[in-house]
Amino acid sequence: MVRFFPPVFRGLGYALLLVLLVALVVAGWLYSQGLRVGKPGWDNGLTLAHWRWQPDDCAPLAGDDLVLRDLFPLTVHTRTVTVTACDSGADDDSVVMPDSLPWTPPFALSIDTLLLPGMGEVTPPPLQVTARQQQQHWSVKVESTASHLQAEYERDDGQWSLHGNGGLNEWLTDWQGTWQLEGDGVWQGQPAGALSATLQDAGLQSQLQKADLAMTASFTGAQWQADMSLTEPLTLNGQWQLAIPEPLSLQGQGIALSQARGQLQLQGPQGQVHVSASSNDSTVEQGAGQVTLQGPQLDGQVDFHWQDRVLTLSPASLTLPEKLSARWQQPLSVPMTLEGATALPVVLGYQDLRLQASPSRLQWQGKHWQWQGALALQGRWQGYRLDGHWQGQAASDGLEGKPITLDARNGDDHLAFRLPLDSLHRAPYGGKATVKGRYAGYPLNGSLSFRQADNGWQGMLSATSSIPDYDRGGDASLQVPWRLKDSAVVLADGSRLTISEGLVKQVLLRPLTVTARGPVTVSSAGANGRVKMHSGGLLAARWRLPVVEGSARLSGKKATATLTIVDWQSEFTADASLSGEALHGSFHLDSQLMPAMGQGLAMTPQQGTLSGKGNWQWRDTVSARGTLSLADTGVDWGSVTARGIQGTMEGHYRDGAVSLKSQGPVTAKVLDIGTPITGLSLRVDSDLARWQLSDIKADLLGGSLRAPALDWPSPRPQPVVITRIDLEQVAALQKPPAVFLDGRVGGYVPLQLGRDFLVVEGARLANEETLSLRIPPSSSVQSMASSNQAVKLALESLSVLTIPDFQARMNMDKDGWLEAAVTIKGINPQRNNLPVVFNYTHRENMLVLMRSLRIGDDITEKLRTERAQ
Repeated sequence: MVRFFPPVFRGLGYALLLVLLVALVVAGWLYSQGLRVGKPGWDNGLTLAHWRWQPDDCAPLAGDDLVLRDLFPLTVHTRTVTVTACDSGADDDSVVMPDSLPWTPPFALSIDTLLLPGMGEVTPPPLQVTARQQQQHWSVKVESTASHLQAEYERDDGQWSLHGNGGLNEWLTDWQGTWQLEGDGVWQGQPAGALSATLQDAGLQSQLQKADLAMTASFTGAQWQADMSLTEPLTLNGQWQLAIPEPLSLQGQGIALSQARGQLQLQGPQGQVHVSASSNDSTVEQGAGQVTLQGPQLDGQVDFHWQDRVLTLSPASLTLPEKLSARWQQPLSVPMTLEGATALPVVLGYQDLRLQASPSRLQWQGKHWQWQGALALQGRWQGYRLDGHWQGQAASDGLEGKPITLDARNGDDHLAFRLPLDSLHRAPYGGKATVKGRYAGYPLNGSLSFRQADNGWQGMLSATSSIPDYDRGGDASLQVPWRLKDSAVVLADGSRLTISEGLVKQVLLRPLTVTARGPVTVSSAGANGRVKMHSGGLLAARWRLPVVEGSARLSGKKATATLTIVDWQSEFTADASLSGEALHGSFHLDSQLMPAMGQGLAMTPQQGTLSGKGNWQWRDTVSARGTLSLADTGVDWGSVTARGIQGTMEGHYRDGAVSLKSQGPVTAKVLDIGTPITGLSLRVDSDLARWQLSDIKADLLGGSLRAPALDWPSPRPQPVVITRIDLEQVAALQKPPAVFLDGRVGGYVPLQLGRDFLVVEGARLANEETLSLRIPPSSSVQSMASSNQAVKLALESLSVLTIPDFQARMNMDKDGWLEAAVTIKGINPQRNNLPVVFNYTHRENMLVLMRSLRIGDDITEKLRTERAQ
């Protein structure tokens, strides 16, 4: 016994080492083929928390919670398996159908949840899979909630069978009905068999009409035959209907068609497509058919025939949906083989554009293809006349040839595009397209570079221009690094648009910069991100706009923006939304009013607030509606001042036309034009070219002023009524007063307001009560009396006067010259009630007088202030 065990132990050790070596070799081979595992363990068998098969950049298979329990038979269970559609780019043209399934040791495989990728509108449900092989008999069962599919294969004799059934809505969520699949045959050497598939009561859930579809097929090697029939038209997507007026019967070998009979028809909103084919002689591989297009957006006919594995399309001209068209003037012969070549001298159209391929030749071998020839693009698009050319070859692996050129002209606009193909003939692809010329009156020089990187396409958009309105400077520059991510364009943080400092006439515009603050994502759903704006303002000879800061947030098809002028305590906010082809939104304005805003301007705001709000829209033209409000506002127009202005204006803007209308009265506490006007109230209606003032009310010199309407500019005089004017206040306008007056007068003043003048025509004033006049014995009066005896008598008669009758007539021309004729009838109580009739005419420039009165008041006030200090 002692001698027996050691050799046995040594043999077992050698066997274990051999098994371990084989396991290591198998593991190394699987790793080289792309198998990756995560978190291995042991729980009554080998366990893998995660695994995937990744032969290249894409993992077509991945799973979780795999358990390997027994080696014979091999028993494998995994909780989930996910299948991903990968395009590896490998050359699979030489793939040959094996004679049978391979020999394998017995195994049992079970998958709780198999997730398959979607295929168009087909979304496979989660599937449960069970596969077994015992004594070379294969059995696979695939099940879901409403579907069942089972396949059997006997390797010894090659017999196979397939049957299944289920509900359509499990695979096509908008459909209803059932499906059934049956098949059997032999797979040993050359495969052969028959398949049948049926759809019963199939159709969209939203449609009442349902149909039964029957399909059968048989094959022996590359030879095949298929038949299809449909009981009723079948709605495919809510718009298009499929009908088979005559059952289809097709025969062929590989991809070559040998026999065909039947009709097929598609009917939709754009029109109808009708396909018919027939083969009169079943002993030869030939036939003929026709494709007919007719309807609102479809027109044309294509006759075709096939013989000896060559499909020939007769010359045709077709009108297609979305204003597309296609035509060829020579027969097109297309070999129905996996390798071949054909000439394609076609002309494609879109709206007013035509793309002609001549010469044009397409050749292919398996999945590889290559087109070689020349393309010419001509026509009009969005007002531009286009002329483009390219000569070279396009293949499944890239482009080669001369640079692609495109010339676009529209009036004075002229753009030349160019794309060299030096780096597009093999992966990684890249290139740089350039554009040069004038667009919308602006010179433009730009480029778009692109390259294929590990994380997708990326590049740089660059452009430079200059703004024609600038007399000097005003150069614009755009720098935007970009990349593609999930069908969206991502503009990098720091993407920038700048406009340099420039001069427009005598105005210096400081630089303007718009910068992306973080990435900005642009997709079909809109744009998302933030941008910042900074403007240095502008500087004129006598006026300055301070620095303007702004920011905008983009959220899909919505945006909000804010502009601020810190030095002016002003803020403007706006939002925008895109609905269809229209932009619309709202805006809000809040600003303090201060003297810096009017520095050097004719009008200088002194105090108050300005606020506004409204809505805007931009479709074919820009339109806006809103309100502007002034509160506690004070402004100066040279020597004219206004204080305590209150009011709200409603404004409308559309395509350059502006209208303003006050909401209620606009009021001012004081309007000082040399004579203070208080309690001013009026309504305003204007298109900026003409101002219509109505319901005008004001207090003036102790009396009141009323006018139903005043227009500026006005073609004719309009009446202004004044009442209860206090003559004592009128006399006080002259300091020191030359006379003392008492009593009140009134009348009407026909007033014409011109653009730069004021006219009074036929104004009349009269006393509203008995007036009194007293001429004080000033030195100037005594001097006048001593100089002339007649003057002395007149002054003595007028020195104290009671006036029961006062009449005045006035006119003033455009230059401000006032001509007044005054008649005074009164009595002098100090001379035994001496009756006095005094006629007086006067001519004076009122513009100069008002200005001097205003300046005199300013000087007096200044002197009074200085004395008080």
